[in-house]
Amino acid sequence: MRVALRHLVRNRRRTLLTLLAVLIPVYFLVFMFGFANANLQDMFETATRFDTGHAQIRAVATRPMGGAIPLMRDPADALAVLATIEGIEGWTVRLDLPAMASAGDRSRAVHVRGVVPEEVAPVGGLADRIVAGEPLATGRGGVVVGEELARLLKLEVGDEVALLGAHPEAAFGAIRAPVTGVYRAPEATLGRTVIYADLETARRLARSEAAATAIVIRVASVASPRDQATLDRVVQEVRAALPAGYEVQDWLELAPLVATYMGILTPALLIVGGIFFALGGLVVLNTIYLSVLERTRELGLILSLGAARRRVVWMVLAEAGAIAVVGAAGGAVTGVALILGVEAFGGIPLWGAAAEFMREMGMSSVLHLTVDRGQVALATGAMAAVALLAAWWPARRASRLEPMEAMRYVD
Repeated sequence: MRVALRHLVRNRRRTLLTLLAVLIPVYFLVFMFGFANANLQDMFETATRFDTGHAQIRAVATRPMGGAIPLMRDPADALAVLATIEGIEGWTVRLDLPAMASAGDRSRAVHVRGVVPEEVAPVGGLADRIVAGEPLATGRGGVVVGEELARLLKLEVGDEVALLGAHPEAAFGAIRAPVTGVYRAPEATLGRTVIYADLETARRLARSEAAATAIVIRVASVASPRDQATLDRVVQEVRAALPAGYEVQDWLELAPLVATYMGILTPALLIVGGIFFALGGLVVLNTIYLSVLERTRELGLILSLGAARRRVVWMVLAEAGAIAVVGAAGGAVTGVALILGVEAFGGIPLWGAAAEFMREMGMSSVLHLTVDRGQVALATGAMAAVALLAAWWPARRASRLEPMEAMRYVD
């Protein structure tokens, strides 16, 4: 090891460039893990806090429903099951109805979402997103509309909107309701299409006193996509306990675009990281090969003095190992330090078209980077392994030198 370190110090410039070739891929991958985690966490929060919950119980469709969700005429038997399942943090009943919203001579196809205002806070963040007026309250009879829909229908707080229900399993209903609040949706599509009402108002529109389309569930100890195993266990228990006629869908099934994004992101990240690792490995290979060429006579002398060939292999690998360990560790430390520094200043704010695009995708315009130990260890270990693998061929070539020929070698 001392001989290897001495040789690395003797060729400082080449050693520094090789260290950078190992450091940069690790730094890049750690930072990209942090970026990907930020996006996934934001999408998870947006979906589960505002739309899907962690999972939903729904009625099994017995006929084509178009864009509507099948009605549960009375969800009491499904609610009774939830009380027996351990690990469920909370739940609430919801009623989603396709409808037509009209104000004056303007109209728009929408979904009316009936919720219990006092129960929706643990499984939805609607109250925190009110930007004008007041949040929903049971018995008030008003509705809350998104900013986008308010602009399209030219609605303000206090105006009345006419709603015509059109669920295929419910009788046609029509009501007029005052706009009591305007909310800012995490995704523009939701802001254009979803009108929130208290459950009693939505049931009047469906002309049913007990109808529901979903029981939205929130599971304890599920705070990120990494907790999917815990959620899967609870979902399986609920499925096993429910009577016939019901199904359970978790948030990934309810938000297929997010599931697709998650399925693409990690492989894409690993492919890009693999390209960087390959380039770093080629630099290490070139460095160690040049080092072996420069030391051909020295290695021949060592072999002629009776050193075992495996000892020569280990000498060369020790040089590569020192570069791999120091470079990979430096890349990990640099990447983690950058992430911590970014978070210390409140994340990376986006603006202009980029911020609007993120909102359209249902994500925050401020990126909060996070990375876990496993991802840092993966990036560090993978690059170190690539560097050592790249050094194996020059090391074997050095061990197979013929001592007399090597001693006569001239650069």
